[in-house]
This record gives sequence, C-alpha cells and structure tokens, in this order.
Amino acid sequence: MIHAPLSRRALLARAAAAVPLLMAAPALLRAQPSSTVNMAGDFYIPVRPRPKPDASPLLDEEQVNTLERTLACPCPCTLDIYTCRTTDVTCTNSPAIHRDVVLMVNGGYAADEIVAELTNVYGERILMAPTKSGFNLVAWFLPFVAIGTGGLAIATLLRTWRRNAIEAAAMRADGTVRPIRAHGTDEELARLDAALRDDSR
Repeated sequence: MIHAPLSRRALLARAAAAVPLLMAAPALLRAQPSSTVNMAGDFYIPVRPRPKPDASPLLDEEQVNTLERTLACPCPCTLDIYTCRTTDVTCTNSPAIHRDVVLMVNGGYAADEIVAELTNVYGERILMAPTKSGFNLVAWFLPFVAIGTGGLAIATLLRTWRRNAIEAAAMRADGTVRPIRAHGTDEELARLDAALRDDSR
C-alpha cells in the first residue's frame, strides 16, 4: 500500500509531538528497574557519624519515611530508599542506608544534616532530584528551555509557511505572478531572454 507523502505541517506536528517523549526518555528509563542488572550488588557505603552529645531524635517515623523518599537507592533499581526497602526484597542497599538514617536520627541529626552526611559520601547521586544551585540549576531547567525554544521555532516556521501560502493563494486569485530572478552572466541572460521571446522554440 502506497501512502501519500506527509505535508510539511504534518511532519512538523509529528516532530513537535516527539520532542517531549525524547526529553522524557531518560526519566522513563530511570523509572524502570532493569531485570538484567544484579539488584543485590553491594553499592552500600556506611555513613555513621558520631552521635551528638545528649542526642534525642528530631524526626518521627513518618518524617524519616518522607526524608527517605528524597534519597535515591544507590543500586540500579532507581527507586527511592523508602520505596526500595519496602517493595524490593532482593535489595540489600536500601535497608542498610535506612539503618544509617535511623542511627543518625537517634544521634540527634536533623533531616538536612542527614542529607549532607549522605551526600558527602555518595555524592549527589544519592538525591532523587539534584540541588537547585549552580550547574545543577542549569541542568534542571535546560530541558524546559530547550522545549520552549523548539516550540517557538516550530510556531514561527508554521506562521511563515502559512503567510507564504496565503500570499501565494492571493496572487493566484488575482492573476499576478511573482517575478523570478534569474542568475547568470550577461551573455547567458541575453540568450535566455531571446529564447523566451522566440515563439518558435
């Protein structure tokens, strides 16, 4: 079966629809655990700072769960610590990090201090979302800027094509023809002019 070729407008519309999917692809891939990777591998690094003097817990269980939802399990499951330790029985990393978090809570550490301790050891890969400062801030907003710029470029292109189509239709309606500029040497242009005037050709 032979399909009619796509118009420029249809092609651009399909391309514009594909841009968000392409931008979301890394996040979608990150959200899907890979069945080919050993989830039980040892990616855990102990983080156990000394308890503070006369320490008492500053976070309750629900606050600990909320905190762990902002922390990424270091294994390839790509889940947060809370979800991983409560749903993936094969992962040994998230329960170990949870134990460290509980030890720090019992040692008098606040949520931001716990995040800082973990980030010092694991780097920002332990965070589900990058910190919104410096280069990370640029990386955070860059996809949205790219999508917005692409959308504006496509809208401008479509507007130009529409204006050209309207002008062409108006010229066809009133019988006017836009002159075509011919490029060449004087001799070539003279021969072309003579050929156009010669009815016998």
